[in-house]
Amino acid sequence: MNRQQEDKIIKQAQDILERRMAVEKNIKVNLQNLMFYGAYYMGALDVARNITEKLLSNKPKGEDWIYLKAEWDLISASKRNMQLYLDGTEMRYRNHKRNKKGKLERCEAYFVDRISIIQELQ
Repeated sequence: MNRQQEDKIIKQAQDILERRMAVEKNIKVNLQNLMFYGAYYMGALDVARNITEKLLSNKPKGEDWIYLKAEWDLISASKRNMQLYLDGTEMRYRNHKRNKKGKLERCEAYFVDRISIIQELQ
């Protein structure tokens, strides 16, 4: 474990202790940390709301359920993926598995990062 990782663990532990003390004894919490946690949890609520809207408004049928499950698995895999989803990063699908009849059984979602290559012409 390097020094940077140790510092990160110490800071997380300090944040947890600050929040516990604030709840128990009505002590003021660092406003920046409070804003960070608030933004994170609001983002999590937005993701759940977006997925729920897709379920209720479109009522997916057939293969749409499999694509929606692939999206949910990707989004819920990590905080970074959740943030990419909230930022509107383009999402695509790969590794489609079909049964003998050709019906889609599963697939995998992934985020796409578009880059441009600029090259000088002489």
